[in-house]
This record gives sequence, structure tokens and C-alpha cells, in this order.
Amino acid sequence: MKKISNNIFDIEYTNKDESYINNVIKDFFNQVPDIMEFFNISKFNNKIKIKFWDNLDEYRSYFNKKFKKYGKKVEDWEVARTIYNPSEIHLLSFSERLKCKGHKNDEIGSISNLLIHEFVHICHFKYNDHHPSMLWFSEGLACYLSNQYNTLSLSCSLNTIMNEEFTSYINYYTLMSYLVENYDKSYILELAKNKTLLKQETPKIYNETKKYLSNLHK
Repeated sequence: MKKISNNIFDIEYTNKDESYINNVIKDFFNQVPDIMEFFNISKFNNKIKIKFWDNLDEYRSYFNKKFKKYGKKVEDWEVARTIYNPSEIHLLSFSERLKCKGHKNDEIGSISNLLIHEFVHICHFKYNDHHPSMLWFSEGLACYLSNQYNTLSLSCSLNTIMNEEFTSYINYYTLMSYLVENYDKSYILELAKNKTLLKQETPKIYNETKKYLSNLHK
């Protein structure tokens, strides 16, 4: 196991990551200050651990055992996971990522986006003082701030969103894109820490987004 460290992160990687790790980490580090600024975070109390796994089976076995008591398991499409208290980001080496469902055509550049996505979760969790949020908001914010999509699509129902049933990430990204581009940052940050308000506002945001997309395609 090899390491890269600074005042915020301890990063562990293996020989499988040698060809791309420097570029990935450089891109990641360049985006970190903007994400921290978005959440008004100046520092973390403890370093954040980032680990690249070079074996898909070991990754799945580790987390399946860890979360068995919660009745959860690693999905066949999962390529990364964030842990809180302490803060950790776990992700698959690129060659192992390609083995996962829906990821065989991924590009190396997507690893930087994935790191930012998971880092957004950690920042959001710190910002809202470790309180839960709604699935669409948490994932939508991570997708939006990490620039993981460049198209808009909303194919799920409002009930799916309100009941926090899992759906395509592009639905979450689309809702967040509309929200960020049409509302003040102060409002978004209030929603980020107030789940009660977020649940009240979600139907309005969903319906406005649906209307916006309808008008966009006329």
C-alpha cells in the first residue's frame, strides 16, 4: 500500500493505480477548496482517509460483513462508498471498477468526479451537524458539485422522491441543477441542514423542475 498525504487527506493506493493516481489526485485537490467554500467549511477536525481497493471481491466482502447487521449489501453497480465518524472514502481501483455493472465503458477521468462526489457527502454531513437529509438532495448535490452529468432528465415520480426510493442519479442531478440555477445559495444551504423544511419544499421543487423541462423541450 502506498500513500499520499496533506493536511486534509491520507490517501492509500496500490500498484494498480500508479498510471493515473497523480493526475486524479491533482484534479481532486484543485476542486476541494471550492467544495469546502460552498459549505463554508474552513477545516476538518481529523484527516479524511481515502482508500483505493485493488480487489473487487475483497471490497464487497469487507462492506457486506460490515453492514450485515443493517440488512444492507454492496450492489453490483457500486464503485465507491463513504463512511462517517471517522470520515473515510473507499473506492475501487479503475481496473476493478470496470468489472461492476454499468461501468465497463467508464473513463479514468471519472475517478476525480467520483472522489469529489464522495467528498461532497462528507462536507454536507459536517455542515448539517451529522443530521440526515433526503436522498434526492444528498445525491443531487454530490452529482451537481462533482459535474458528473451534462444532460437533464426527470423520469421518476414525485412519490419516488418523497418516499426516498432509489432511482437513477440523473433524476437527482436534474432536480439539483434546477434548484441551484434558480434559487439563492442561502436557501439551498438552509435545505441542506433542515430536513423538515426540505420535505415541505420538495414537491414545489419537483413540480417546478418538471414544468421547466417541459417548456425546454417545446
